[in-house]
Amino acid sequence: MKVYILNTPAIVKPSQQVVAYPAHNKDYGIEQDFLIWLNKQKHFLTDDPNAADWHYLPVYYTRWHINHSFAANGQGVAELQSLVEKVIIDDAKTFTISQFDAGTLLDLGRTVDFNAGRTINQCIDIPLLCSAHRKPPVPLKKQFLATFNGAFDTHPIREEMRLKYQDSNDIIVGGGLPTRFYRRWFWGKSFNVNVMKSYVALSPRGTNCTSFRFFEAMQMGTAPCLIGDIDVRPFKKFIPWDEMSYYVASVDELEHLLKNLDKDEAIAKGKKLSNTGETNYIIKSGANTLLKSLNTTTNKLTYIEGLDGIRALAALLVILAH
Repeated sequence: MKVYILNTPAIVKPSQQVVAYPAHNKDYGIEQDFLIWLNKQKHFLTDDPNAADWHYLPVYYTRWHINHSFAANGQGVAELQSLVEKVIIDDAKTFTISQFDAGTLLDLGRTVDFNAGRTINQCIDIPLLCSAHRKPPVPLKKQFLATFNGAFDTHPIREEMRLKYQDSNDIIVGGGLPTRFYRRWFWGKSFNVNVMKSYVALSPRGTNCTSFRFFEAMQMGTAPCLIGDIDVRPFKKFIPWDEMSYYVASVDELEHLLKNLDKDEAIAKGKKLSNTGETNYIIKSGANTLLKSLNTTTNKLTYIEGLDGIRALAALLVILAH
């Protein structure tokens, strides 16, 4: 089992992006982080593309597209396509990692895309991660049934949720963070605290099928609820998500969940996430299953899902341990 890292030019791996998102994010991204990690796994790597089972295509799509006006009107896409297609040796044995909404935005043939921002693109779902939030060293007393803070204009389900709960006292639905720094700082602090004071952290889909909120809630030890038409919780074959989170397809389903919420169960789900030891056990168990599948499978898609699954699981452990 060997991976060859394709030699992409430095220009497709920008050193930074002009806008950080979420606001607290310290330019963290799975695209660059995966390459850093893979370069340390010498037992996976080979310098011979012919000897490799898979070729990894390292491109920082998110930084590139953001730096080109978020690819508005296709800006920068043709240039990136030209640069990348010169590097691919065999698309049938190539995989890549992308975070940007709708994936790479390129025509990469049969290349397998592991994407954290699925819309209608074909991909394997991976976690949408960001830098860890600061949080109090001790759990906070639960005060709210559920909370959400974020933009409402990124998907109709968010606006529907706002209208449903705008007058609720125990389901707090707030808007996006303000632009002025001092206000953003205070709101950011209250966001963290409100999430930790909630039984459930609402994580409605936005421009893509998942949400940063889902994994931010995990890091803060509150059970997240993904709300959207597609359940994109990653690696469901290996991670027992229903033991740690919720999923509903609509606001009506969310209403049913919250009206019948078992608060003790919600707290237990959150504790699974905040308990590093138990989370470590879950992650190691998943990784062991993945390793076994790597050694026995002949299905290339499963093989690559296993490879990145280990990375994704490790990344989850890192943010949960902080």
